[in-house]
Amino acid sequence: MSAGRSGPVRAVRKVVLSPHPPGGPEDGPHAPRTPRTPRTPHTSCTPQTPRPADGPAPATALIDADGRVQQWSDGARDLTGYPEREIVGRDAALLADGGHVQGGDLVKELLRTAGEARGDWVRRRDGTCRSVVWYPVAVPLADGTGVLAVALPQEQRQGDIATLDRLLHSSPVGLAVLDTDLRFRYVNDVLARLNGLTAGEHLGRSVLEVLELPYPEAYEKVLRRVVENGETVDNLQVAGVRPDGGSRVATGSMFPLRDADGTVVGVGGLVHERADAERELLEAARDRRRLVLLGRVGARLGQGLDPRTVAGQLAEGCVPEFADAVEVDLLKAAAEPDVGACEIRGWYATPDSPCTAIPLVHPLVLPPDARRPRPEDDLPPARPASAAVAECVASARPVTFGTEVADGVVRHGLVVPLTAVGRVLGAVTFLRHGAAGYAGDGRMLAVELAARAATAIDNALLYRRERLATLALQRHLLPTRLPSESWFRAAYRYRPAEDGTLAGGDWYDAVALPAGRVGLGVGDVMGHGVGAAAAMGRYRASVHALLAVGLRPGQLLTRLDGILAGDDELAATCVCAVYDAGTGRCRIALAGHPPPLLVRPDGSTGPVPCDPGPPMGMGLHHMYADTEISVEPGSLLVLYTDGMVEDRKGVLDLEQGIAILGKAVRDPRAPLDEICDALMSVRPADSPDDAALLVSRLGRF
Repeated sequence: MSAGRSGPVRAVRKVVLSPHPPGGPEDGPHAPRTPRTPRTPHTSCTPQTPRPADGPAPATALIDADGRVQQWSDGARDLTGYPEREIVGRDAALLADGGHVQGGDLVKELLRTAGEARGDWVRRRDGTCRSVVWYPVAVPLADGTGVLAVALPQEQRQGDIATLDRLLHSSPVGLAVLDTDLRFRYVNDVLARLNGLTAGEHLGRSVLEVLELPYPEAYEKVLRRVVENGETVDNLQVAGVRPDGGSRVATGSMFPLRDADGTVVGVGGLVHERADAERELLEAARDRRRLVLLGRVGARLGQGLDPRTVAGQLAEGCVPEFADAVEVDLLKAAAEPDVGACEIRGWYATPDSPCTAIPLVHPLVLPPDARRPRPEDDLPPARPASAAVAECVASARPVTFGTEVADGVVRHGLVVPLTAVGRVLGAVTFLRHGAAGYAGDGRMLAVELAARAATAIDNALLYRRERLATLALQRHLLPTRLPSESWFRAAYRYRPAEDGTLAGGDWYDAVALPAGRVGLGVGDVMGHGVGAAAAMGRYRASVHALLAVGLRPGQLLTRLDGILAGDDELAATCVCAVYDAGTGRCRIALAGHPPPLLVRPDGSTGPVPCDPGPPMGMGLHHMYADTEISVEPGSLLVLYTDGMVEDRKGVLDLEQGIAILGKAVRDPRAPLDEICDALMSVRPADSPDDAALLVSRLGRF
């Protein structure tokens, strides 16, 4: 027995030396101290399967009153596979097979049968189950009554009848016993061989965990009929894929197993392999496996807006079921907007015009711990393609190869071209180690997977080009320098949408005005893409010009809304403000925009109450009103777009988002760049929109 705490060890030794379970008359407080004559224990108190001379050591475990394992013997380790360091201190319910009782309740359940041998199943570390006969003994411990459990493994068969043993293990047909949860409790050698696993690897697992079946739901319903209705099912034909990838077709009969009262306690099965396996059943199994894989990979590929994300989703969907590793290479020329001719530095081919130069490729599959890339991020550095990839993209046909990696293990590979709209974009390589190569159905499935991946990568490349163009247009349309005065400082930030959608039409601006005044504006054009970016440029230029001529914010928005009403311009929201450093007064007007946030010198924050008004460009001809406030010197005026306060799921409402934004400013006197970074850090991580931020520190002169 493993060493444990000193108290429990003394208690265990006292119990083990006694031939009687605690609680008998000899164990009372007034028992005589004369030597006892050992008696033969009663049959019900003795394990039914005594340890043979050369058999396994008994498994002993001490469980405290809270159900935690405190001591663990070497025999328990051999029986369950759990070493002492992994089991001591954990709940003993870990070893129960399908039980839902844990902790102290489990101990109470065990104490009800203390002193009696019982048969049960114990769940091993590898997930399988083992039949055991065990003997629970109540043990008084410092923190309550615990249980000392002594167990021996029990053979699958009942009894030692040689004839029964020969019948079960020499039968030419497969035999199985399932419990009412449809998990294996017994299999003979024939069925174990048919299923491609050992008999021990079956125990405790369901049929659907052992075999991949074409229609698992239908098969489970048939077995449920046996358990729930007591039906016998004859001539059940089953085609399945074994864990090693092999196929098998069998015919079986399933019948209920009943106890003396007629209650169904399990399912018996007789299974024999069909020598004349019907081709359509095998085809059904293969077809279902292919369709399931294609469906799973197709669903993953549809979620990617970046070529690297698409490649990663393809690899995750194919490993380990179809391949041990997947590599995706994108031709450097295919990744560039202007595709050139066949050159050593940037190579491109079509099925009708192959090239012979060594192409450069971008490896797209990133390490598992890599950050999820954005479409605008640079692709991995290009490198010369391998010989197999170069041959594949040059011929636009699949290429197989095999190389010895180590100790005679051969790595089989299949390179399939990524072809979309008649263009070869690159190649995907499927690798298997120490197994058969790709031929027949495997080759066809690889071609289908590559075709779906090529379409997704082509879409991702188109999206990436438009996003890069939109971001470039925005950079040219937005100001890079803002006015600065002794009484006015400003900083800004712009972030595209976090989910990789096309950049939108968020903008910001500041205009120095005569007589110690400054005009501020932040807006958001509804929509995404190049059109929204172009509209953003027109809105920003109009606001800049109207501020420069001295219009008040409300007048400016009313005039701009009237100008745009007759054009097919995209609608937009806007916040416009004019601050007078001589008086410390600030006029603000909104057009469907979130209110500004005012941070005072003492650190108090709050939104400026303004009439929001409708967005501009909707043809409503709204008269926008000004709101005038007094601003303490040293205050911060924070203008922002809704991408700073809204999340994708709509969990945050506008007030909650603004409150979170206000708490991010801890020191109003900090540098403006630090304040901008703090505000951006609390932006919702899954924001579906762009975000523009303009922070101004306002003073007096």
